[in-house]
Amino acid sequence: MSGNLFTFRYDLDSSYGSRASLIALTTALLESGLRPVADIVINHRCADEQDSNGIWNTFRDDVPHPGHRLDWGPWAITGDDPGYGGKGSADSGADYGPSPDIDHSNEEVRAGLADWLRWLREYVGFEGWRFDFSKGYSAEHARWYIEQSLDPGKDFAVGEFWAEAAWDGARLRHNQDAMRQELCDWLDGVKEAAAFDFPTKAILQEAIKNVEYHRLRDAQGKPPGLLGWWPSRAVTFVDNHDTGGIQNHWPFPKGAELQGYAVSAVA
Repeated sequence: MSGNLFTFRYDLDSSYGSRASLIALTTALLESGLRPVADIVINHRCADEQDSNGIWNTFRDDVPHPGHRLDWGPWAITGDDPGYGGKGSADSGADYGPSPDIDHSNEEVRAGLADWLRWLREYVGFEGWRFDFSKGYSAEHARWYIEQSLDPGKDFAVGEFWAEAAWDGARLRHNQDAMRQELCDWLDGVKEAAAFDFPTKAILQEAIKNVEYHRLRDAQGKPPGLLGWWPSRAVTFVDNHDTGGIQNHWPFPKGAELQGYAVSAVA
């Protein structure tokens, strides 16, 4: 389940299929021993209506569902989100420009989102979360949602915490320990989750692109990404929907994907 800019959390009918077809899919996956993971976009939410000043900051909840309704106003938007007239508390993470950032310190917001997550698990059949734009809100908030909706130690959660790599101009620095530490700090806060290994992606694709395989171990002889520091919490990858595909912000060298997979597996 994915989608970065949307409004109705409980509306599962789309151009990709219906609610019934999605539930049939998750059921088939579970029966086959596979555990479906939902893409959880809770940092931000597109508004449905404008206020009297023409600002998009009013949210409707027109799809019937159990639990708290998600009819929100400016009170649910972080107070320091530029352009959306938010009246909530300050953002606990980075700003996401295209739509209003949600105030996760608000009890009504948290209760509504926790109900939605439990509904996705109990009614739709998901058994894990991929938290989108994890740097947009605190690790402690992510931990609370996991505790409210998943079975710790059994279910799976992973954060898309895109830490920034260190560069010398256009050349990637050999040492990416600051990037690794940023992910470790997030993992310390979230407790029951893994993280996508952006340091390994950064180093691996530069090593392959420039034939610089000496990059593939750090000063201690370990894998140079999160994998070398905290392997049990590292989820390696070659590309995702942001780095490759249509958006293509930071793609892996074209044609070298299998080599990337092979090196990741060996590491």
